[in-house]
Amino acid sequence: MSWQSRTELMFGVERMPQLHQAHVMVVGLGGVGAYAVEMLCRAGVGEFTLVDGDTVNDTNRNRQLVALTSTVGQLKTDVLAARLRDINPDVKLHLYPEFLRDERTVELLKMAKYDYLS
Repeated sequence: MSWQSRTELMFGVERMPQLHQAHVMVVGLGGVGAYAVEMLCRAGVGEFTLVDGDTVNDTNRNRQLVALTSTVGQLKTDVLAARLRDINPDVKLHLYPEFLRDERTVELLKMAKYDYLS
């Protein structure tokens, strides 16, 4: 039985390639972003561009998925990448540990075709 058998029941086997080929960009991996990315990864989305220049802070532990005592001081992009690879070793990840600013936004948007942006 596949680790995605429950997703296949919901969407149908014939739609799984669409999920596996989907590319989602998420900017901000704090309170909402990391949870959204993890659920999309568990559903079978196959590629992510993750953008966040912040590191895990002790004060994040009460609300952020990436925030654990063991991850304090680490880049949020790196912590989440390790978690996603543990869920799906085949996931494609593009990590940008930076705060998104003006002209850089346009550059990142032009770098790939995204199916969804958050």
